[in-house]
Amino acid sequence: MNESAKLFMNKVKVSVVEKLEANFTPVPLYEDEVPEDKTTEYDNGAPYHLMIMRWGPIGKRESEKTLSQDFSIDYYSENRADVDEMTLDIITLLNTVKTVNFTASTKFRARHANTKRFVDIVTIDFTRMIKIEC
Repeated sequence: MNESAKLFMNKVKVSVVEKLEANFTPVPLYEDEVPEDKTTEYDNGAPYHLMIMRWGPIGKRESEKTLSQDFSIDYYSENRADVDEMTLDIITLLNTVKTVNFTASTKFRARHANTKRFVDIVTIDFTRMIKIEC
């Protein structure tokens, strides 16, 4: 059931990952969370410059045959002046993926665990459309 929709969902996900990895190397891309061995590196002073991709819930649309799924790219940046420019590039790049649309972004600055280090964190939200079989 919904085999073509599942294949398409995977194709979109692969396309998002490939575009980010191809255009923002050497910025690492993680899914859902940063692995524990990498968090130790950041705790030991490695500068933050990474992305985390998170897929959200699937929701209902007006059409009975179309669903949507929100996903986010969290961009972490430390000691870089090009945060807004990188954000714009991520938005522009992922808007080229079929059925993916930018919805909003938020930006804030966080202190790294009782240090004088500050990290800019931008969450960039997107939605992808999924056609299902009825």
